[in-house]
Amino acid sequence: MPSAAASLDIATHVRAVTDAEVAFYHEHGWVKLPRLTTPEFAAELLRVGREWHERNGKQETQWNALAMPGRIEPYHALMFSDVMGRNAQRLVDRKRLSGVDVPMRYRVDHFVSKPPGSGGATYHQDSVEHGTDRAGELQFWLALAEVTADMGPMRFMSGVHREGSLGSVFREGDDGLLNRYPLLEKLYPLTPPIEYQPGDATVHHGYMVHGSGPNLGDRPRMSYIFSYTPADTRWWHGKVANSGSERIALGDESNPIVYPKP
Repeated sequence: MPSAAASLDIATHVRAVTDAEVAFYHEHGWVKLPRLTTPEFAAELLRVGREWHERNGKQETQWNALAMPGRIEPYHALMFSDVMGRNAQRLVDRKRLSGVDVPMRYRVDHFVSKPPGSGGATYHQDSVEHGTDRAGELQFWLALAEVTADMGPMRFMSGVHREGSLGSVFREGDDGLLNRYPLLEKLYPLTPPIEYQPGDATVHHGYMVHGSGPNLGDRPRMSYIFSYTPADTRWWHGKVANSGSERIALGDESNPIVYPKP
């Protein structure tokens, strides 16, 4: 049976980004989007995600894609909506470089739970780890329940995206970009931990250095992470992965165009 939220017009649950938010993103490489979705919609995502994990014998701590390929609603409706596709395209704004907009492609999505006591995330840049050949990848982090500072939410280094690639850190023995570049934080001080209410989101540039602390709270940190990329981006091995050397386009079957619809 379709969820209650999925049966409604997505426009009643999800808003467009504002001009001010787009400008902040371009300057800082990230932006907070209060009430990107309604709290009711975030609660529905949380309910459906937890039921899906239980039904499929999965642990909430496993990072599982729900929008693709299973098209679980309302995850698919959110990620493949025109409003979210347009939001991504406005934030990337390739039109300022070439005079025309580039279509946006689904990259990946994850339902994520960080239980109390779980560790933080090493400071890194997404695009460097994922193997893109150009700027434009962006990632949304949507809170499905309240997230307080003691739960280890993300922190960003505002403006660092202009430095470009600072190198991969996802390999054994590497302890992250803050240790590799000890002067980096003096140039780009870390934001305080970002706090969220259900339905709040942040979105960050593929070259934004970001990470998080451990969850020291008494509740799991529940989120939905979903990512878009310009359709002309080339990737290692033509898939979403953290290794490889040959860069080719993503395929329409696994990573279809979201906006504008073909």
